[in-house]
Amino acid sequence: MLPSLSSKLFTKAKEVGMMSEGYVWIITYGTTDLLSSLDASIIDSMQGVLGVKPHVPRTKEHENFRVRWKRKFQQDNSTELNAELNIFGLWAYDAAMAIEKLGATSIGGYGKTNISGNSTDLESFGISQSGPKLLQSLLSTTFRGLSGDFHIIDGQLQSSTYQIVNVISNGGRGIGFWTAANGIVRELNSTNSKANLGAIIWPGDTTSLPKGWMIPTNGKKLRVGVPVKDGFSEFVKTTWNSDTNTTTVAGSFQKAPLWDLMFREQS
Repeated sequence: MLPSLSSKLFTKAKEVGMMSEGYVWIITYGTTDLLSSLDASIIDSMQGVLGVKPHVPRTKEHENFRVRWKRKFQQDNSTELNAELNIFGLWAYDAAMAIEKLGATSIGGYGKTNISGNSTDLESFGISQSGPKLLQSLLSTTFRGLSGDFHIIDGQLQSSTYQIVNVISNGGRGIGFWTAANGIVRELNSTNSKANLGAIIWPGDTTSLPKGWMIPTNGKKLRVGVPVKDGFSEFVKTTWNSDTNTTTVAGSFQKAPLWDLMFREQS
């Protein structure tokens, strides 16, 4: 979710008692990386939440850029007091640097599309004549950027390290990291697993591991609904088999190794 929507969600969740002991909430970097920009009342409703975000190495280049960016931003936006550069801004900067490394001649000119009288503003944009070539060049480009290693796989910028944070008090407190090589660790460059993971304060201000929903013997089975909509088959795709009278569901929504790993190592 975008921070604006997740803010409303957690406010309502607290109102109905779903931020109390026994509940578990996990947020992705769309909200985790912007915790510092949320109002204090919103942070108060998110106490005990776990979140992950791409880990950005603290380098001299990163710090110098952050200071320059913040100075320039506040010159143009004097009413913003707590402006911070988030991961999306760093990714955008690194993408621009990747294009610059390819050379300005790689971008080429722009051709106009055939615009009808009922066209939208988006349709009025030109199309890069070197777009396919530029795309392939970006996909094969790797370098060390401000956000870390710049490497695109399947159209997505990859992050080799994620930081795990726990929303406590007025912000997020780092409790560990996740890497593809070592899984969950307390410190980077360490092979020690959850034994040294920082203590988690769960919703309800407790350190006791939530057990989850206890299924009653006479309870109804949980039915999960999968939205079926054309145009986003990469996210979810359903295939009907008339011979077996069954539906197969596939897509990227099933690929969540980090969440699976977190729950297995905490259980």
